Amino acid sequence: MFTHREGLRSESRARHTRKVMNRKPPVVVQAFLAIGMGALFSFTAPAATLQQPAPNEVVFFDVTDLPARIDEPKLSRNGDFTLACAVANRAGEPLLGIRLILLVTDPAGSLRSRLTWTERAELAMYSIKTFTFHPEIKVELHHTDQLFLGIEEVFGRDTIWRAAGAEKALRAYSRGQHDLVPTVRAFANKYDPHPGLEVIRER
Repeated sequence: MFTHREGLRSESRARHTRKVMNRKPPVVVQAFLAIGMGALFSFTAPAATLQQPAPNEVVFFDVTDLPARIDEPKLSRNGDFTLACAVANRAGEPLLGIRLILLVTDPAGSLRSRLTWTERAELAMYSIKTFTFHPEIKVELHHTDQLFLGIEEVFGRDTIWRAAGAEKALRAYSRGQHDLVPTVRAFANKYDPHPGLEVIRER
């Protein structure tokens, strides 16, 4: 026979079951929120990485009569512009520095900017070394711009090599004319035979 005491026990169990069921939904909601936030962060993290600007490729115009050659130049900007590259010394004489020319052209080949500057680049004879140069580019570069790099002068311990008409030849090279080659002249370095070359930039 169903007694009054058994009825109270049954009602108590029912109230306990309802309390447990009422507590479950917040736990489920919290779990879904945690999964959603994790997916959001995992999605946005690669997007922040993709926003980092890629280095600009630079085309180097090699004058084989000069003792210096530049390999794999890449222009980056993190505040100021930097030109990362490797410089090879093809001469049997230590090098002290180089004078560079950088041209910026648009897709049609029109000149947007021109920059010449001198950098210290101390190299032992017949060696190669990586450098980071600092061209002071004033124009805002576009992703469609083309960059052309050349060497105008090379300063050795005892010799200076100068490429006459280097800028004109580099300008022709940027237009696809590869038959114009500068004449290289060498003369004794009476001005700076030992380290101490100053960096000089010129627009």
